[in-house]
Amino acid sequence: KSSCRPSFVPRQRMDAAKVYFSKSQNLVSSRAIDALASRLRDPRLDFLFRPGPWHPDALGATDSALDSLLRSWLGSGKPIVILDLSGVPDSILNALIGCLLRVIYDSLFWARNLPEGGRERPLLLVLEEAHRYVGKPGQGMTAAGAGKAVQRIVKEGRKYGIGAMIVSQRPSEVDDTILSQCGTVFALRMSNESDRNHVTGAVTDNLKGLLSNLPILRTGEAVVIGEAVHLPMRALIQAPPPDRRPDSEDPVVFGGKFDENSKEPGRTGGWEYKRQWDKARDYEEIVEVWRLQQPRPVRVKSAVSKKKKSK
Repeated sequence: KSSCRPSFVPRQRMDAAKVYFSKSQNLVSSRAIDALASRLRDPRLDFLFRPGPWHPDALGATDSALDSLLRSWLGSGKPIVILDLSGVPDSILNALIGCLLRVIYDSLFWARNLPEGGRERPLLLVLEEAHRYVGKPGQGMTAAGAGKAVQRIVKEGRKYGIGAMIVSQRPSEVDDTILSQCGTVFALRMSNESDRNHVTGAVTDNLKGLLSNLPILRTGEAVVIGEAVHLPMRALIQAPPPDRRPDSEDPVVFGGKFDENSKEPGRTGGWEYKRQWDKARDYEEIVEVWRLQQPRPVRVKSAVSKKKKSK
């Protein structure tokens, strides 16, 4: 037997280009190559293709290990840690959230008897806009995605100190298995009949009459039912201070007044308010914040600075 390793020589040069531009049905790969190239250039996917100290070298070794991620997520000195995934493309959002939840659950499950495990340090996972990634089967949700991980948490996590809070404006689009495992329900105003039926189906029969008031609740008012309260109640949730409220207020269409001291930039002005900024620069800023996926109140700051200079 020969000890020489076999070598393979291409039949012709530029074979890759020929495959790319080939018109044969069996060799057409330009679409797949273009799709891969666009993903590699997408800055929103840098955390996936260029993860910094977690990027493996040629031998598969990394500068930072998984324990550093868990330490930043679970070992923070603050009681609340926010993982902002708003800039993640929808095409990978479901799989990414499922991976994060499995890592957190498995680590706390197997470390449940350790000082930083689930039983010693109970954890509550708050899932905002849950209908986007824990929808019903058949809505484009993969079996190994976030829905499967959340189902496991709501079914088994309580024994190991891991809970879940499902927050959604469309409960009718959330998986029925997940809703049925919720021990406490905070139901705010709902006018859609399908959403009300799904919330009603998650509570006991003798309390369904209380949920008939959902369409007439005030803003911030909720019906609370479940294990967290001794008796079902109708409660008014206290609003946070204006400077700590989410950016979810309705914009003023007409009749607004520009206030340079306002802490809510989206609430100032209106269509009758005369523009006082450079349109070219303004639309450049629109494209800039769009690319950066980081909204900033640049318009109001520039308008305020110009107003001060005019004085």
